[in-house]
This record gives sequence, C-alpha cells and structure tokens, in this order.
Amino acid sequence: MIAINQLSVTLGGTRVIDALDLKLARGRVSVVLGPNGAGKTSLIHALAGLLPASSGTIDIDGVPLTQLSAPARARKIGYLPQSGEPVWDVRAHELVALGRLPHQSRLAAASPADAHAITQAMAQTNTLGFAGRRIASLSGGERARVKLARVLAGTPEWILADEPLANLDPVHQRDTLRLFSAAAARGCGVVLVLHQLDAAARIADDLVLLKAGRLIEAGPRDAVLTRAALHATFDMDFRLVTDHGQIAILGES
Repeated sequence: MIAINQLSVTLGGTRVIDALDLKLARGRVSVVLGPNGAGKTSLIHALAGLLPASSGTIDIDGVPLTQLSAPARARKIGYLPQSGEPVWDVRAHELVALGRLPHQSRLAAASPADAHAITQAMAQTNTLGFAGRRIASLSGGERARVKLARVLAGTPEWILADEPLANLDPVHQRDTLRLFSAAAARGCGVVLVLHQLDAAARIADDLVLLKAGRLIEAGPRDAVLTRAALHATFDMDFRLVTDHGQIAILGES
C-alpha cells in the first residue's frame, strides 16, 4: 500500500499539493482525475520520489519513500512520464533494456532473465516489429509504446503513469489500458493520471479526484463516480449513462 499522510508540495512558492491524505492499494488500478492545475502530475512526481514534500510523508509498502535508496526505488517503482524523449537516438530494444538496469550489477552483462523480460514487455506492447529501429524514426504513438515497454521490462511492484494514453490511437489506447489492468491483476499497484473520463470509468478500480491541490473525493469507482463529485471537481455538469455495464460520461452544456 502507498500511504500518503498530510502531504504538501510547493513549487515556485505555490502549494500544488495541500495536506493530502490518501491510501492506494496494490492489485488495483487507481486513476487520478482533475482539471488542469489540480496537482495530478505533482502528485505522481512526489510518489516517484522526483519532487520533495514540503511537509507530510509517503510510505510505500510500509517503508518511508525517503528511506529507499535510488536503486531500491527504481526496482519498486516504474515511472512513465507524460513527456520526455531519450537524450540519445537509441534503438527501440535498447531503450526497453534500460528498464532492467535496476536489476543488474554494475557492468554485468544482461542475464537470460533480463532478455526474457525485455522480449515479453515488447511483445505485450506490440513493439517487437520495430525493435531495431531508432527512436527518432518512430511515430509519437510508437515511441509511447516503447516507453511503456521499458517500464514493464523492469517488472516493478508499482507503476506510476502520467497521461499514458497521449499520442495513442483508439486501438492502442484500449490495449494499453488492458496492460495496466493485467499488471494490477498480477498484484502490481497501478496509479494513472488520465484526462479521458470514459477511459477512467472503464479501467479504474479506485478514483482520486483532485482540484487545486486538494482532495475532493477518493475511493472505489462506483462510490466516487457521481454527478455531484464530478461537478465539484470540474465545475461543470455531467450525465452518466450505463450501457451493457459500461459507463459513458457526457458533459452537459
């Protein structure tokens, strides 16, 4: 479990996360929703250890995040950023292989377990077909899938992903959501920042609603996904429509 206690984060003199209390469970997909400026990316950065807390604590599986060494944190947490391209124009399989570095001794050659994890991650993300191509030659969607493969290759206990559906066509959006669900089914904790409300309604076990750095509501999807909670978060009215067990979220003018 990730236990967040009275977490506050300040950037440039502005408090972007304000006294947040939250618990996130392993084996579940938790989706963070909120308008621009809600603090969603700042929360993910704090959970990944990339942004220090100005106050409060984050415990991951009972251990304070600040007590984890960088290698231990990298083995436990797989982070998929919203943007960011490799500094070097490496081949796709070389980028995916970077996900295995936390599991390798310094200067050690890749093991059969490393090779298996890399191949499996690329197969899952449908990227084996361009494993030998350089990153600069790939489309935005192809690069996004390679970067997800890098995270999966590391076999982390937690996956933190900031807008993982950006640049993906509908088919690969669907397939990516299935990969996150499968990771949670294996016992991994998955925390996603999404802007697509319908996608959040499909994949989420739990929802976290943020606005201006404060928690509006959090809990199981069916309890949190209400017109009142969405209005409080986005300042607009929504209509929830259920069809064959699927929830569609329609904005009202």
